[in-house]
Amino acid sequence: FIPNEYGKLHKGGQLQAMVVKGKPQFDSRNWNNKAMRLHQELEVEWVNLDNPESPKDDLRLRGYKQGAALFARGEGIHWGDKELYFCCTNGGKKQLGQVMKYQPSEFEGTDKEAQQPGKISLFVESTSKTLYNFGDNLTVSPNGHLIVCEDQYTDVVDNHLRGVTPQGQVYNFARLVAQTELAGACFSPDGSTLFVNVYSPSKTLAITGPWHQFSV
Repeated sequence: FIPNEYGKLHKGGQLQAMVVKGKPQFDSRNWNNKAMRLHQELEVEWVNLDNPESPKDDLRLRGYKQGAALFARGEGIHWGDKELYFCCTNGGKKQLGQVMKYQPSEFEGTDKEAQQPGKISLFVESTSKTLYNFGDNLTVSPNGHLIVCEDQYTDVVDNHLRGVTPQGQVYNFARLVAQTELAGACFSPDGSTLFVNVYSPSKTLAITGPWHQFSV
């Protein structure tokens, strides 16, 4: 989204969709083939989307027709250090989930962006339920690790908070012993406390650090 006035989104702007350069309608989901390899960096460009209110609920279809890339159920998104991460909840060959990493252009949102395009890469793709299963919310910890909330749709729910190192290594951080999902993970402004919601019965948990010294 390119705002008409920087920092004032309520004043409107231009909605855009991501296109992988040279690969229109690129399918990042990897459901049927390995189109996107782990940590492969792909340059991107953007196409404008008109009528974003989309009364016909066809915005995604119009974007795809213009060459926009496909992502599998994109959900949680969070800024890291000069990059952003977002979850693709049922991406990957086994449809257990992916995490994408986007590195913006130095000239993001300007006419010079084409000279140094932003890059999208596949940061995590799960191959096992015990490794990572339907992560849909995420945040970035003070030490640069991702904390991802799982949201499985199974008769017996076994949801975790999964950690991901800056190198893309997944590890278990915590397990929820309840038949519900974890959601909305975020850190306090000083980085000392992780807040995470338990969906039902509703509650918010506070997990204290020292997060800056945490290691796997």
